[in-house]
Amino acid sequence: MKKLFLASSFKDVADIFANFETDLTGKRVTFIPTASMVEKVVFYVSSGRKELEKMGLVVDILDISTASQDEIRVKLKKMILSM
Repeated sequence: MKKLFLASSFKDVADIFANFETDLTGKRVTFIPTASMVEKVVFYVSSGRKELEKMGLVVDILDISTASQDEIRVKLKKMILSM
């Protein structure tokens, strides 16, 4: 079964995620920071990405405001297949 974990500020829920999924080292995660592009306060974006990296995850950034539909499809499919 595939799992999906969505969070608006990952740093605040990193400990929950660690319980949600174990053995994270080397697994790929697609990180979509697009919603923060219009915000003035964005420190939580880089801190969330750093938390994922500290867990051993390979972070793949995807800005859906500039990516083509094909790029979005390929990146998300690649992430799903690596699970």
